[in-house]
Amino acid sequence: MSHPFDARGKPLTLMITAISRLPTSPPAPAGDHARTPKRPSEPPLTPDSPMIALAYRCLSRDFDTLLARQPHPGSTPAPEDVHQIRIATRRMRVALRLFGALLPQRAAHLGKELRWFARALGSVRDLDVHDDALREHLQSAGVAAARDLGGYELALRRERLGAREALHRVFAGERYAALIEDLGALLEGAPSPAALRRWRSFTIRAGAARYLKKSRKRVVKLGRKLGPDTSADDLHRLRIRAKRLRYALEFFSEPYPELVPAAKATKSLQDVLGAHQDARTARRRLLAYARSLKKRDADAEPPQALVEWRRTQHREAELARRSLAAEWQHLVAALDRTDVLAR
Repeated sequence: MSHPFDARGKPLTLMITAISRLPTSPPAPAGDHARTPKRPSEPPLTPDSPMIALAYRCLSRDFDTLLARQPHPGSTPAPEDVHQIRIATRRMRVALRLFGALLPQRAAHLGKELRWFARALGSVRDLDVHDDALREHLQSAGVAAARDLGGYELALRRERLGAREALHRVFAGERYAALIEDLGALLEGAPSPAALRRWRSFTIRAGAARYLKKSRKRVVKLGRKLGPDTSADDLHRLRIRAKRLRYALEFFSEPYPELVPAAKATKSLQDVLGAHQDARTARRRLLAYARSLKKRDADAEPPQALVEWRRTQHREAELARRSLAAEWQHLVAALDRTDVLAR
């Protein structure tokens, strides 16, 4: 029986088989996904609780999520686990940046290490998102288009395989082990009685006024410049700032539940900005693939299905851009209705 071959003469079935054997986290039995001891019941925080208690609680919860989602030894996390670990890592980075003055000096080093770890996760997550978009497109593209995009699909699978193998090495490496150990040491028994005494007069009420207003100001400053000609780079910067504001609002939502609507409005804006960024990234990937085909054969033209999907991504980006004004107004209204930010 003959087998289809790729452009370099290698059987496609061998590549597909290798990808299907890529190790991922085995399904965890119910209740066994979190492999760390449950923390004792935490007393509710109020606006008059010490700010340092909230800072450590935020860090501890996301650290627990990271530990619960990390892969078993010798395996690589499933796509959803990569997504959740990435979110937890982002939130810890924001918390370390936001509450850095309350934490020991060694916490600054952890921020840098989490940034390194986030990059490794991001490479895999971005490819997972793009693969999901391709699969969704293929469901409605038709048989001919699916055949034309077969080469691109295979190239994407190869890239995902390499990225996941690299992430597997990260989880198995000493640098990741040191990061987990250092985070655990920072959070073990924290905040200490001495730290609570030192910071007891700095309450969550005072912290909300300081941290949330600063985060809001950064988003509003850039968001006010939104318009039809706003550059893609500025939209990406706004997305990052909106993400940080959203996490900050979520951090304070326990003592201030009225912050939840503003956090949801920030997420809605972040989602639209994310859709715009994903579409731009997809277009760049498709263009790079078309150029690689041209390098192999100067007379070759990219498959029409590839061109059409690139155009579709352009339309997706434009659609997201047109949605921004309404999302921005919704966010501004939600922030203006939040008394905590006006205090």
